[in-house]
Amino acid sequence: MPSGGYRPGAGRPRKNIDDKRLEGKAAKPTAPAPPPKKVCSKNVMADYFSMAMKECEKEVPPADVLRTEIEDYISARGCEGYVAPQTITDYVLNRQGFLACEAMNRKIGRMTKDLKLSPYVTAAQGYNKAMRDDFNLIMQIINKYSGNGGEEKNAFLSLLQNRGF
Repeated sequence: MPSGGYRPGAGRPRKNIDDKRLEGKAAKPTAPAPPPKKVCSKNVMADYFSMAMKECEKEVPPADVLRTEIEDYISARGCEGYVAPQTITDYVLNRQGFLACEAMNRKIGRMTKDLKLSPYVTAAQGYNKAMRDDFNLIMQIINKYSGNGGEEKNAFLSLLQNRGF
């Protein structure tokens, strides 16, 4: 039988667990895995949003102003009944959260003392992505159901079409 050595794989090969059971030797009992720690999942973005809104009330427009702005744009394009009110509400709240976090970033800076990103930067990125997704959904609905398509006449494209391209 080979004895131990410093090379990987050197030494006496280990017995299979099934062989140990056949010989009557009990396998080492394995300790049960500790239960996972319970994580308290809080909505961190909502906390930063509420703190930012308290600090930056004057710089961030109220939700009513943002809502009337987007609703006026939708009605000007002739798509009042097509966009769901919940989508508009989501867009308004995400935009307001983004503006509040950006105002806090301007106020306290984007970096902490430890040269790490401020938590408002991360929150602003999340709000910006959610706001962009909601806006893209609204624009898809408007482009699909708008009567004029919202496109201006492209002079260069019309010249190409008239030349036979």
